[in-house]
Amino acid sequence: MHGPPPHWFIKRRGLKYLILYLLNSRGPMTGAQIIDEIERLSMGFWRPSPGSVYPALEELETDGLIRVARVEGTKKYYEVTESGKAFLGLPSIDKTTAAINDFVSLARYIIDNWDSLSEPDRNRVREVLKDLVKTANMQC
Repeated sequence: MHGPPPHWFIKRRGLKYLILYLLNSRGPMTGAQIIDEIERLSMGFWRPSPGSVYPALEELETDGLIRVARVEGTKKYYEVTESGKAFLGLPSIDKTTAAINDFVSLARYIIDNWDSLSEPDRNRVREVLKDLVKTANMQC
C-alpha cells in the first residue's frame, strides 16, 4: 500500500486500523499528532476527537498492538509492535518512503484539482516544482 490508506480502508476498518497504519508508516507519534495527521490525510474532512483517539490508543496498547515508545513530559509517543504489524498486514516502511508516498498522493490530488486552484496556489506549486527540478538536476 502506498501513500495514505484508501478511503475504503478507513471506512471498513475504522479508527484503530488507521492509528496502526499511521504508527507503522510514520513511526512514534503522540495522540495529538495522530489527530492532526488524520485531519491532514483527509484534507480536513475528518478530525477525530481526543475522546475517540485516546480510548482507541488504550485498547490497542492493552491488546499488545502498540506500546509507549517514550515519554516526554506529559506526552506519550506510541509505536506499533511486531504484533501490531502482523495484525495490520502492512509492511513496515521508513519515514522517507512514507514522505515520498505522501508527496505522490498529494501531487496527484493537486493534478486532479488543478482547475480549482487559485492563481497564488498555482504559483506556489510552480515554485516548488522549480526547486524539485533544480535539486534533481532534471531538464524540463
